[in-house]
Amino acid sequence: MLKLYSAENDFHSHYLARLAAEARAGYAEALHRFAAYGPYAGMSGSEIQVAAPTMIDAFETGAAEHGFGTWREFELYLEAVRERREKAPSMRLFRAVENDDLDKVRTSLDDDASLANAVASTGKSALQKSPSRAMAELLLARGADPAREATVPGSTGILHAVLWGFTDVVDAIGEHSRAPGNLRVAAALGDLAMIDTAFDADGTLTPAARAVRDYYRPNYGWYPWSPSDSAQEVLDEALILAATHNRIDAMDALRSRGASVDGKVFDTTAMIRAAWKGHLPAVQSLIEAGADLDVRGRHGGHAQGVTALHIAAESNHQQIVDVLLNAGANPTLEDDLYHGTPAGWARNRGHTALAERLQTLA
Repeated sequence: MLKLYSAENDFHSHYLARLAAEARAGYAEALHRFAAYGPYAGMSGSEIQVAAPTMIDAFETGAAEHGFGTWREFELYLEAVRERREKAPSMRLFRAVENDDLDKVRTSLDDDASLANAVASTGKSALQKSPSRAMAELLLARGADPAREATVPGSTGILHAVLWGFTDVVDAIGEHSRAPGNLRVAAALGDLAMIDTAFDADGTLTPAARAVRDYYRPNYGWYPWSPSDSAQEVLDEALILAATHNRIDAMDALRSRGASVDGKVFDTTAMIRAAWKGHLPAVQSLIEAGADLDVRGRHGGHAQGVTALHIAAESNHQQIVDVLLNAGANPTLEDDLYHGTPAGWARNRGHTALAERLQTLA
């Protein structure tokens, strides 16, 4: 059962409206949620998609996920929490974890040790929400299960950190568990031995290396996507995640195994992700490998049809901006959503000097 993250009706209705739309579109993450609780519990993903869940169905599913029989019962509970007639200690814990407030987390766990393994309304466990190594270590020491999946197969604590690019958290959890143990985890850890075991003697990916990939977004606001069973997609995704964590040796190993330097998975690329995290060595490695600097992709919810230069400019990663420009990146390209150039993205985030420099090139 999910533990309360917010007592606001609008928070839940927003999430659940998207859940219904994504289930109708056949996205794996949403189908798993419907299959676990509510009116479609126990049905297969294909059966749920054919049934075309409505927003009302999603509301009933959301209520069931929180342990209530109807949406109205859940609404009354939310009202009682808002009016402080009911307590929801999970809300305090989840916010404290997100704010990296170790003392408040300790206090919450002193009051209720079971919250160490709580999963929020957002579908994220307390461990998944860890923003730092210290927070992850605290939760693990207090009983958080590093192999626990939240709402989707493969949604362990380490995978959340893998996708967010929280390398210290990946390393901390990896000392306890590497579940689900697929190529994603091996690449993000930069574990060359683990990468080697992902391949059979003939060079093909093992079933375990390809398995459990439905979970892919650390924030539900990110765009919907479903994985395929393509070996090339699995390899390219691993390269993207190795670049996200600046694991240069792992990037080299994956390219030698067939990963494409310009491969696009969940509509992003290794170059975009490396630029986002400010990893200059990874960016340089990709350039040396012949990456196309102007490939467009997505990042999060707002960045659609962006290049690595857009993302580097937005984050004020000036060294990466310079390296990309010197390698031939095009500063005049516009993104697909806002129709902004990299200069515009820098200006929007208050990086005025960088914006002015980029504008002279546009």
